[in-house]
Amino acid sequence: MAKSRQSLLFSPRFMNKNMQVQLNANEEIVTAQRKARVLVLDDDPGVLSVIGQLLNAHGFAAEVFSSPAALLDSLHPDDIGCLVTDLEMPHINGMGVQRRLIASGSSLAIVVVTAHADVPRTIKIMSQGAVTLLEKPFKSQQLVTAVHNAVEISRCTFDRRSRIENTQKLIDKLSDEELQIMKLAAAGMPNKTISLQLDLSPRTVDRRRQSALLKLDVASVADFAVMYATSQQELR
Repeated sequence: MAKSRQSLLFSPRFMNKNMQVQLNANEEIVTAQRKARVLVLDDDPGVLSVIGQLLNAHGFAAEVFSSPAALLDSLHPDDIGCLVTDLEMPHINGMGVQRRLIASGSSLAIVVVTAHADVPRTIKIMSQGAVTLLEKPFKSQQLVTAVHNAVEISRCTFDRRSRIENTQKLIDKLSDEELQIMKLAAAGMPNKTISLQLDLSPRTVDRRRQSALLKLDVASVADFAVMYATSQQELR
């Protein structure tokens, strides 16, 4: 029975499409207004200068860094954009920087460039979330295209994370009792059945249900179902 209720919770018939479209549109507007950062990291000054100039010539305001520590110090949790990083560097290499970004929950997308690509390393880098790996020497258009794609991926990642985090904060406003009733209601259970299952009066069930809707600022259980399903997604 529990399994069927859970499946009902995520059933398309409970999804208020207008609400989901509006949520997505609002997130995309906010993200579109955020300026994307394009960061370049390489310990070779010549390569760093060439990549920076190339990206600037194609409309990116590239920020160049010769030190991983300096780059990491410049980052903000809400940054959107792309990091173009060399793989082989002293102290912290490109994969080390990549791991730091992942651990911090950054939405920056990563393009790795290297003169020493091999299959095992490429698989590992890509599995950890790099958008692409370019082997030196690469064509200018390859890098420009990779950065364009990475920026768009970063925007989508930021949108998704923001949506999940915002809905989680709203869901956290509910008491355990309110959340329990809302989950049962979202599974299609009427108030009378909920009151019998939880040994509560129908009036108490209705009061807690209305309180939950008020806290979430939504009009219906269907709207709650959308929010709850969103809040349960994994942050990646």
